[in-house]
Amino acid sequence: LVGYTNAGKSTIMNMLLGAYVKDEEKQVLEKDMLFATLDTTVRRIAPPDRNPFLLSDTVGFISKLPHALVKAFHSTLEEAREADLLLQIIDYSDEHYREYMKVTEDTLRELGADTIPMIYVFNKADKCGMGKFAMVQGEDKIFMSAKSMDGIDTLLTLIEGKLAGGYRDCELLIPYTRGDIVSYLNDNAVVYQCDYREDGVYMHANLQVSDAGRYEKFILK
Repeated sequence: LVGYTNAGKSTIMNMLLGAYVKDEEKQVLEKDMLFATLDTTVRRIAPPDRNPFLLSDTVGFISKLPHALVKAFHSTLEEAREADLLLQIIDYSDEHYREYMKVTEDTLRELGADTIPMIYVFNKADKCGMGKFAMVQGEDKIFMSAKSMDGIDTLLTLIEGKLAGGYRDCELLIPYTRGDIVSYLNDNAVVYQCDYREDGVYMHANLQVSDAGRYEKFILK
């Protein structure tokens, strides 16, 4: 999650946590103020029947950041360079939102993260008199309201579409001596079928490409 400060990044994260992680201690600080988030927070989101993913809530960007703070803030934001996908959260109700988008994109360019695929999340659309949301434009724009919980499924569908190339549908036969792999895949993949057979544990699952490579020898040809 990236974007100008106070755009609603923490609200988006808490919306997803509230829907799919039933643990209030996992919620992040959410306030209507500048720099409510000062550190990067990472949470695992695992929607039913969808691929799980790690979501990071980053410190908000701001224009004309004092020079003394630039280095400290950039070190916090550098995690964005490691992301597979960026969600730029935009306060659509703010008349200056286009300027703030430019600040965000300029900052990402400085960080070397400007080539990472991005979804533009126009948050607070309910304050703009939009009668219909979540509304999607193309493959990378969504107008929604995190506060009212409108748009969760649509946002997840967009995320899955952008990350689709990072997953592989696999059938595996895992020996009973490798229960650690079965446990790992149950936690980190979408498992469609799991059968305990005479010669091992059969699993049909959607794995991250990196995991498929790691467990290649257990994949049935």
